[in-house]
Amino acid sequence: MTDAKYVKKAPRQSNLELSRILAMYLIVMHHFSVHGGVSIWSGSAPLSFNFYLDQLLSTGGKIGVNLFVLITGYFLAKKFSKFSSLIYLWIKTFSYVIVFFLLFCALGLHPFNWSSLISCFFPIRNDFYWFVSAYFLLILLSPFITIGIKALGQRKLFTFLLIFGFFWSVIPTLTTKPEYYGSTLFWFVYLFSWGAFLRDYLERKIFSQSLCLSVCGASWGIIAIIIALADWNNRVGTFIGYIDWFTFANLYSVFSLICALSLFVFFKQMQIGYKPWINKFAAAMFGVYLIHENPIVYPWLWSKVFHVPEYLGSSWFILYALAVITIVFFICAILDLIWEKVLQSGYQKYFFPRLQPLDKRVTIRLNEEEFTILVEYAQNHDITVTQAVKSCIQEKILNRC
Repeated sequence: MTDAKYVKKAPRQSNLELSRILAMYLIVMHHFSVHGGVSIWSGSAPLSFNFYLDQLLSTGGKIGVNLFVLITGYFLAKKFSKFSSLIYLWIKTFSYVIVFFLLFCALGLHPFNWSSLISCFFPIRNDFYWFVSAYFLLILLSPFITIGIKALGQRKLFTFLLIFGFFWSVIPTLTTKPEYYGSTLFWFVYLFSWGAFLRDYLERKIFSQSLCLSVCGASWGIIAIIIALADWNNRVGTFIGYIDWFTFANLYSVFSLICALSLFVFFKQMQIGYKPWINKFAAAMFGVYLIHENPIVYPWLWSKVFHVPEYLGSSWFILYALAVITIVFFICAILDLIWEKVLQSGYQKYFFPRLQPLDKRVTIRLNEEEFTILVEYAQNHDITVTQAVKSCIQEKILNRC
């Protein structure tokens, strides 16, 4: 008789999944500010308290992106990403691109042309989603990055992170020379490496959560002060000349990096256990980005649906902004949760079972005769023993259910 032992993979703790939710909320907040129609970059636009608040809302986006990639590095540092995850990433991105293109064309909200339709079949492009393009390449390279990280060891890796960060983040930020920055992909590799480093380091070191929040608050406070000073300087005209304040709040800024790192450590130290609803909601965060930042959707969303400039002079502007950001965030999350079910129900019979992670394990003890028969069957059909077992399960059990 066969003795089978069922081993279930422990569910992922919800602390970092909660940070993933925060990261995407900050990104939506950023897009409200930069796509809303208010010229927050202008050094000559009329100053007001609401204008300044709108500028502050934009600072969260790059912190959110950095935090999102840090989380990826943390989880992929101990395992190689499967090729199926890249296929899934492409399918999900393509589905949103093609659906929104056809929908908006059908509603008369976007002109139809064949070149645009053809371009939908190549969604992993920088002019569609800059983040997805860099993120796709990061996942593709992650096995090689992980090998390099393991070869370096913790001490050398930390030295590399400090040196690289000084030349690629600190100096460009303090000199306001964005031309010193490299590519987004290289920066994502750097953040991935930080996530991998912290995975091991935080197993031995515990930081105070209040310290993490203080560091994050101080870094963001510096950004806020610089924005205020830049607004004043750019309008008064001093010997300093024009100050590009977003240099201090962009993706590579040392202040954005410190905020993201401190938030990551804060959530990593959080003890909330496994909360299924948090993990389920966090799984929709990538879809939130694909929906609200779709190149066809966002011009319509921010300019036609929400008329941000019309509320800039209102005393309720900040409440309006937070309400709009929250509504867009939750609607996109709900849409993605629904769309995910549609995708799975449509493709699970033919394609999706091969894409989903195999996180369930069954150990089977066989006698010599049973094992010999199983091996011979696998050899005769030119498949592995595992594939032979799975084919028997598919034929004898699943097809009869």
